[in-house]
Amino acid sequence: MQLRGPIPALGDAIERAVARLVAEVRNWRFQDGVLLRLSEPVPETDPLSWLQGNAIDARIFWQNRERTVSIAGIGAALELVVDSAAEHGRLLGQINTILERHNTAFLGGLAFSGQNGFGEWSSFPAARFVLPALELRQDDGRHHLSVNLLAQSRGEFMRMKTHLLELLYRTSGTQRAERDDSPTRVTQRINDLDSTVCRGHINEILQRISGGRLRKTVLARRVELRLSAPLLPFRVLGRWCKTNPGSFAFAMEREGALFMGCTPERLYRRRGREILTESLAGTVRRGSTLDEDQTMEATLYNDPKLVREHELVTRFMHAQIAPWITASPPREEVGILKLDRIQHRHLPIRATLKAGVRDADLLRTLHPTPAICGFPRTEAQAVIARLENVQRGWYSGAFGIVSPEHSEFAVAIRSALVHHDRVFCYSGVGIVEGSDPEAEWNELEAKIESFLSVLEC
Repeated sequence: MQLRGPIPALGDAIERAVARLVAEVRNWRFQDGVLLRLSEPVPETDPLSWLQGNAIDARIFWQNRERTVSIAGIGAALELVVDSAAEHGRLLGQINTILERHNTAFLGGLAFSGQNGFGEWSSFPAARFVLPALELRQDDGRHHLSVNLLAQSRGEFMRMKTHLLELLYRTSGTQRAERDDSPTRVTQRINDLDSTVCRGHINEILQRISGGRLRKTVLARRVELRLSAPLLPFRVLGRWCKTNPGSFAFAMEREGALFMGCTPERLYRRRGREILTESLAGTVRRGSTLDEDQTMEATLYNDPKLVREHELVTRFMHAQIAPWITASPPREEVGILKLDRIQHRHLPIRATLKAGVRDADLLRTLHPTPAICGFPRTEAQAVIARLENVQRGWYSGAFGIVSPEHSEFAVAIRSALVHHDRVFCYSGVGIVEGSDPEAEWNELEAKIESFLSVLEC
């Protein structure tokens, strides 16, 4: 195989790692259905700058809330796609079989509704998970550049090996990024929901709640932004992460569209049979001074409406995991999760899973939570389907990593869908007894402003 001659002798440590990987990959031989994987240690590297500077194939990203694990991927050694939530179990089972003896993970996510997207969401199926071809991973301060290849035939192996070598030749370790010193400007804002219609929807939901069959419904909105130039998404996501240090970060690029987010909410984390989930609900804004911020925090602890909203989510999470765990979770104390513009009531829930419980069981049980759907789930979903006039797509779905020993999913809120110079932003509010339509509209705006604040920089 001849590809452009020898790799350039660049002094950068990452490019030396690339050269070593190229030399090894050239000697790979076909192994039917076996995952071939190599890793090289590299210096600390900003993964988002690396992704922005290497737009050479579809990119994907995940970072946990503690920022102890991040995976930045380019290309796909394998892509797994399903068209309905009923197929999640089969997909996740494939992942565990493929990765049985490998220390890596698939990255991906799933739609809120469990259905394929259409329109602006047409690139995003019911669920999609990717094993990157080229992977920059940070794990507890250790950084590695890895390559993956999985083929079912000799012809497929040769095609994938050629493409993998091309990616290695074209990738840069210098973290170059497109240079554009002019700020991105919003030239047009298109709201799918105005304040008057929103208040009407909230009042209708409150009437249903007073009727007794519904306890909570989450109402979401979409805001379309037209920009002065195509967005540099990983640069924006980097700024978003800096302003929200207590959040997960994720991105998936597919067929010219990119879904990304900086979300505070964990769906669950599984390490072996140990599971950590949480209830996160109840929202107030941040104060402009320390005293004001503490006053708002006290509101979260004491306001009956906010306490009730959070308790609904807490009871749901405890009830949903009860059949899958060995004993009742120990009682934890309610705390406050503070973000850049808003803060939430937060309660961690830890437990040990029964033997044989799978990620598919946990996803089916926990998603969607009352924090992004409502309660009871079926009644809330029916109200959402009738009142929301745009599709959510992967907004308020789940995004994360999956492997046999360690899986983690975040709830995909605080997110945006990017189409070059168009961005679709999403936000939602939970409506319970005592909700005030004016306050809920202001909360919707505050959540959108979190993204706008990092966009126009």
